[in-house]
Amino acid sequence: MENHENRRVLIIDDNESIHADFRKILGASAPLTTAVESAAAALFDEPPASRPANLGFEIDSAHQGQEGLARVRQSLEAERPYALAFVDVRMPPGWNGVETVQRIWQVDRRLQVVICTAYSDYSWSETIDELGETDRLLILKKPFDNIEVRQLASALVVKWNLAQKANLNVRALQETVNEQTRAIRSAHDETVFRLVRASLCRDEETGSHIRRTGLCSELLAAAAGWSPERIEQLRLAAPMHDVGKIGIPDAILLKQGELTTKELIIMRAHTVLGANMLSGSQSPVFQMAQDIAMYHHERWDGKGYPSGLAGDEIPEAARIVAIVDVYDALTHDRVYRKELPEADVIQVMRDGRGTHFDPRLLEIFMSLLPEMHAIALAAPDNEEMVDRELSRYGFVGLFDQR
Repeated sequence: MENHENRRVLIIDDNESIHADFRKILGASAPLTTAVESAAAALFDEPPASRPANLGFEIDSAHQGQEGLARVRQSLEAERPYALAFVDVRMPPGWNGVETVQRIWQVDRRLQVVICTAYSDYSWSETIDELGETDRLLILKKPFDNIEVRQLASALVVKWNLAQKANLNVRALQETVNEQTRAIRSAHDETVFRLVRASLCRDEETGSHIRRTGLCSELLAAAAGWSPERIEQLRLAAPMHDVGKIGIPDAILLKQGELTTKELIIMRAHTVLGANMLSGSQSPVFQMAQDIAMYHHERWDGKGYPSGLAGDEIPEAARIVAIVDVYDALTHDRVYRKELPEADVIQVMRDGRGTHFDPRLLEIFMSLLPEMHAIALAAPDNEEMVDRELSRYGFVGLFDQR
């Protein structure tokens, strides 16, 4: 769009004399004519005739609707759009004025139009029926008054320019909002990965597991019909599901054998510890993360922990992470066991349908197994990959002391 004020006007009329009239009304005064009028005024001792100052309009002409449409297209291609068009109603043998406006508005919805008519071919109501109720349309009756034409043209080009400035301001405001949104998301990402860093200091296998959990949960939520906003929140929240393990003693967290009853109770406390760590935030991401941390070990049949919730009582975000968490844990090595064969994992998951897992979400998850495998391949359990991933966030040399 032009940086300076747009005062470009298009006249669409089959009568050449009408074009001449508009040029006289809206165009500049000819210097020779002005000089003659001044000389005549001095000779007859009369004040010079009052003439309109140069209104600064840039006027183009078209003699048929088809030609007018072509000029509008050319103006857009050149990024020099018209602000206003005066369009005659009767222009045989081509399109009439209403059809011309309809076609022009298909390519330039911003263009303001004044329909000029000496006939009652279209009543105002019929014109509105054809073109719709809009503030971009006026009707001017022929023969028209010169002052009225100048006032219309001046007011409408000012209106066009103000509308474009308003649009630019809206776009600038939207970009500011987008930048702030990106900053907020970046802050969430940074917070998540700082928690990841803390987790990795305690449990070396957690890093890739956390990353895979976020990506797989995001994929499952999308397939389950979540909104883009909630999917993004889950992508950030899901990796924090085990953040409470920071509070579990190394002797239990890193134990390679079976846990005792007391140790198991302490290990299960990571759900409450994590929820407490994440509580009190006004952020939707951390509110969701709190629910996930607390409830991702609940079961569909109510036999999970820490609260024994069942079915839809369990937040859906936690039900999604529960499926992803178990699948990822079974398909990767842990300090207390080696990974299971894929076929065995699938059978375990299917056996948990309606008992451990939400049946609907589990079926969706099963349909996404190829995509889940791809995520697992992209985020394997190895220290080199984890170091490389964390280095993107400034966590360099995290494992140097191991």
